[in-house]
Amino acid sequence: MTLIRLQDCPPSPWKNGGGSTRQLLIAPADAGLDDFDYRVSLASVASDGPFSRFDGVDRQLLILQGAGLELQLEGRDSLRLTPGGAPLAFAGETPAQSRLLDGPLTDFNVMTRRGRYRSRLDKLMLDGALELGSSAELTLLLTLEDGARLWQDGRPLPLAAWDAALIRRGETLRLQAERPLPLWRVELETIDPA
Repeated sequence: MTLIRLQDCPPSPWKNGGGSTRQLLIAPADAGLDDFDYRVSLASVASDGPFSRFDGVDRQLLILQGAGLELQLEGRDSLRLTPGGAPLAFAGETPAQSRLLDGPLTDFNVMTRRGRYRSRLDKLMLDGALELGSSAELTLLLTLEDGARLWQDGRPLPLAAWDAALIRRGETLRLQAERPLPLWRVELETIDPA
């Protein structure tokens, strides 16, 4: 199990220079923005503008905080994304233009190299104790609020909002909370080339 604290993930500029991102996970570890197999990040969006282009990448996007945004993907009707909504899946090379609905926001991005990896996102509710195993190659759990505790080596570690825990196939983690807390689960799996 690997604990990923948001405070340990420094902000970096977007590929197109229009905002900043905190990268939670990337593979290979030394990959850049044009050659990763997968990348999981949180982005701060403070103004309207185009999305960065990622050729050959499948993207999933959801809004965590703020009023939301209106997204225009080439060839599709305009979409309205708001907190609590389902993830939006689209191809990274699709031209996309965004407009903030009412002020800055934070979004969550899961990107996988097409033909190499695939991802699945779903929302869980932590209510009391939760023991969760990974049947996928990698499973990342993202906390959405303060208040969760992660048990490691028999002791509880407090988790802040947007901290994450990463486990590999066959591993299990234990979480606990005194009140119901939402989590996003991301499963990453290699695509068999056969």
